[in-house]
Amino acid sequence: MRMDIEKGYNGSIKVPKVEWGYWSDTIRRWIREGMPVREPIPTHYLEGTPIMANKNIYSKKEIEAFASTSSCMSMIEKMEDENVQPIFGLDYYLTKFPTDYSPMFENEILEKTKEYTIYKDIYGVTEKMVVGETYPLEIDFPVKDRKSWNKYKEYYSEDAIEKRLPPDWDNLANRLKDRDFPIRLGGTYGGFFGIFRRFTGVINFMLLMYDDPKLIHDMCDTFLKFLMNYYNRIVKDVKVDCIVIWEDMAGKNGSLISPAHYKEFIAPRHKALVSFAKDIGIDIVIVDNDGYMEDLLPLYAESGITGWYPIERIAGNDLLKIRKAFPKIQLLGGFDKAALFSNSSKEKIDAELKIMSEMLKKGRFIPYIDHFASPDCTWDNFSYYRRKLNEIIDEL
Repeated sequence: MRMDIEKGYNGSIKVPKVEWGYWSDTIRRWIREGMPVREPIPTHYLEGTPIMANKNIYSKKEIEAFASTSSCMSMIEKMEDENVQPIFGLDYYLTKFPTDYSPMFENEILEKTKEYTIYKDIYGVTEKMVVGETYPLEIDFPVKDRKSWNKYKEYYSEDAIEKRLPPDWDNLANRLKDRDFPIRLGGTYGGFFGIFRRFTGVINFMLLMYDDPKLIHDMCDTFLKFLMNYYNRIVKDVKVDCIVIWEDMAGKNGSLISPAHYKEFIAPRHKALVSFAKDIGIDIVIVDNDGYMEDLLPLYAESGITGWYPIERIAGNDLLKIRKAFPKIQLLGGFDKAALFSNSSKEKIDAELKIMSEMLKKGRFIPYIDHFASPDCTWDNFSYYRRKLNEIIDEL
């Protein structure tokens, strides 16, 4: 089973009907607005909790069984959508294979009050979680300089690979040989800007590119070697459809680092990972990059990256312009979610759908909302959009 951006499923010419996912409060809103409910959102899920539009590789019972014993829970406990998909007959999105890019530290509570909790997470990052907030505040980072990095990097040796495999490995690998959903390697923190901003913090990482470039090269080389060892071990037993490199190295005004820094630090590792992917039989390597990414795209193309997503429109990305400049690049996402907000209209949705139709005719494109569907999106507008998009795909 594979999901091929050019040929669809199983080699047939079919464009998948997919969404990437939804925030928990989006589903809650849609339920209030009349969406049929098959699986309520747990009350303890905060508003920023992702509801994935892919299929979990573990059943609910397996996840419950692992909950008290597995060190891998942070990477396998993802709620999958059971509400939206059956209504619109959607296919499964790419399932993220359970991977752990952390040094595998234990969470450690440093201080707890009625108002907040300060703790160190599995990356060694000190964070403060205020009651009622969705995301924690990062207070301190484990990697500050060469000395702290030399100690930290020891946790990424080849000896640590086996213990990073998800639970019940042999049975899982055997079961995945006969599956009906696509699998990707990579995702959050599986990149070369993305991972180090977690270790060092964004500002310190960017300063180190100037202050100690040799240190950045060592960090990148260490993580590249780790990724190749890790992925090589997984694909020995599991057939994987693609690799996703998670960078998120852009904001609405463009890249967080200069083209020169990308070429010096990131590009050599992207090229090496693309080459590695081909060697292990994976011909699709996609970069996950939020924000305005058009300035980064020529650099990604030069590095051999075959595809990009989610192409956020509110950041200024122009789908048709990108397709014209890069006719062979695989593109995913790109439907402007703002067209589904309560202050939008059917005319605005239709205008976006026209762009989707033009892009689909050009090929190598899988349309869906340009990131998770946010709570601003109404159920009525989403329903209209999704049914119309399905019709467009059916008519191809």
